[in-house]
Amino acid sequence: MKKVFLLLLSLCLFLIGGTANANMYQHFLDGDTNYVMVDGHTGEAWYLDRSSLYVEKYDPPQYIIVANICYVPKAINGSTTITKVTTHRFFYNWDMRKMYWDKGGNSNWVYLDPQGDWAHTGIVMPAGEMAFYLAYRMKFYGSLLFYNSYDKKYFPRYSDRFYEGV
Repeated sequence: MKKVFLLLLSLCLFLIGGTANANMYQHFLDGDTNYVMVDGHTGEAWYLDRSSLYVEKYDPPQYIIVANICYVPKAINGSTTITKVTTHRFFYNWDMRKMYWDKGGNSNWVYLDPQGDWAHTGIVMPAGEMAFYLAYRMKFYGSLLFYNSYDKKYFPRYSDRFYEGV
């Protein structure tokens, strides 16, 4: 019984800590709505520069969107200094509901599994999700529900807060 209690307590502290840290990142970089946060991890944050976004291909159900992603180290400490900007291309197939990232910039499309872990989807999947939302005002993976076997419930891949204010 003691082990179960400690496990539950640890889980609660982990979830509370994760939520508190997620809220410490700025949703818009330095209040500029042009820079929308797409991910925050280990104190670092990545922002999509909405002014760089353009639709390269519009041929429903296929789309290609390009956008710059800005890297801000120490963002959790309040830093707003962009130290790196990378251009990303995303390919979407709406009918198959699959998103891909052009790794390397030579149409080397890598599938972004909506249930994949951070190590495999990194910042590119949330950046692709935000790019699609900004271009079309529609959620891509965010409109799908995924089953969590631990909670035995269905959850969206992205919360409504992810899209808030954009």
